[in-house]
Amino acid sequence: MTPYDASAYRVLCVDDEPNILSALRRMLGMNGYQVTVAETGTAALELLARESFHALICDMRMPQMNGVEVLEQAVKISPLTMRLLLTGAADQHDTIQAINRGQIYRFLSKPWNDGELLAVLRSAIEMGEVIRGKEMRLRASYVSAIKAFSGVMQLRMPALLEHSKRVASLSKRTARELGLEATQVQEIFIAGLLHDVGKVGLIDRILHTPFFELPLGDVKLYKKHPAMGELCVGTTDELRGVAQIVRAHHEYHDGSGYPDRLAGEAIPMGARIVSIAEAYEELIGGDYAAKKSTSAEALRVIHSNRGKIFDPAVTDAFCRVVNQPSREG
Repeated sequence: MTPYDASAYRVLCVDDEPNILSALRRMLGMNGYQVTVAETGTAALELLARESFHALICDMRMPQMNGVEVLEQAVKISPLTMRLLLTGAADQHDTIQAINRGQIYRFLSKPWNDGELLAVLRSAIEMGEVIRGKEMRLRASYVSAIKAFSGVMQLRMPALLEHSKRVASLSKRTARELGLEATQVQEIFIAGLLHDVGKVGLIDRILHTPFFELPLGDVKLYKKHPAMGELCVGTTDELRGVAQIVRAHHEYHDGSGYPDRLAGEAIPMGARIVSIAEAYEELIGGDYAAKKSTSAEALRVIHSNRGKIFDPAVTDAFCRVVNQPSREG
């Protein structure tokens, strides 16, 4: 086993009492850790958003943002940072909230025992390293699966992959506009990229004919592609959530879509987003009419279906995204 080297790990401590922060910095520093301190929850979250930390040690009782609120946000910003809670109040309710909402590794009472805190911190970091290793392996298989599906689309119909890339980009920007968590934004981006993978199983006649020109029999076959896509993507465990979005991306807000006639909140948020991004791209690409729509015309069509085909909140966010410069990254 690799020897434990505390100097390789960064710890962020947040407490509104300078003397507590000073004691933590001194004790952890003497034991080799790289220590950063913050006197407010807001400052700590800003640091987490900019820098990488292996562990976060957070006080429970702080003004403006308490420990529960800080840890809850920390999970979203930096899920792989292990979270420890220091509490000087025997408040069982707040501790339970921190465990449930902040997903803490352990909580310790103030005043703490140095030996106990160091042991718990080391245990937390070692657990975090195991999780990070698993995440890296999962990400590698995740990326391989995405590349494989993209390669199939590229071979079957290059224009389909280019369309899907644009849908994925618009979907990601819309998800960000709606304030969704980074992990959900990433899942929606991948779903946008793979939403039409089920089309590779369609015969050439359907695949290369605009939707508005398809005869009724071919329309029925065409409408099977979301379920076919789910079957393809869902064979990979890491892509289960993506597969659900792929299946539902032709469901309508009023329940008149397919394949399951889901309505409103029953439709996964990612599917509601991908649906509107795809409709926009198909309108400006000429798939729904003999004449291609301008961006403004496409937005008017989309807005006219707000609350019918498209989720109202997603419609509003999408329109804001299209009308503002792209800030990809």
